[in-house]
Amino acid sequence: MNDIEKMMIHIKIEGTRVVQKPDELTIIGRGRSAVVFKLPSEPKVLKVFYPEFVHLSRVEASIYQELSNNEDYPIFYEEGEGYVVLEYLEGLTFYECLIQGIVITKEMIENVDQALNYARKNGLNPSDTHLQNIMLLSNGEVRVIDVVRFRQSKICTHWEDLKVAYDSLYSSRFFPKKYPVWFMEMIIWLYRKGFIRLKKRK
Repeated sequence: MNDIEKMMIHIKIEGTRVVQKPDELTIIGRGRSAVVFKLPSEPKVLKVFYPEFVHLSRVEASIYQELSNNEDYPIFYEEGEGYVVLEYLEGLTFYECLIQGIVITKEMIENVDQALNYARKNGLNPSDTHLQNIMLLSNGEVRVIDVVRFRQSKICTHWEDLKVAYDSLYSSRFFPKKYPVWFMEMIIWLYRKGFIRLKKRK
């Protein structure tokens, strides 16, 4: 039994709530299918899937293996029952960049496109790529995270819609680059409910 397996014994999750964990683990992120802990004393994270989604650990592990540790994605280290171990990325999500007023450049958008095109060339279907699944690292590089839904068959337009919003609104010098959380959450809710429809410029 390795160190990660020993930690997993002491992690208890009910639904989406962490009710028990080792003191040395720090929660640094939560998603709809998993919670992410920072591992102590090394630049790695432990992504633990909620009980309903335990099977997704093998799915995500296999996707990272197909991406072959491409530099546009976090490094994959290991997988076990209900968890994966990945590279720790120091930086901010694009969502956090908008909250803090950190400008998202055209080059960053092109870097995401590069990452997603690499996945497509490897037979994957990039999905669920949104503001909280893209990171701007402290060194200025961009990474795409949370690839667990890259095998789904349905077409996901999240990223294409974000690019339309970027080109038609955000890239304008007159458009604000910083937004309060309540505004961001309202826009996300309206988008998910279908009240916001984006059309690509001709």
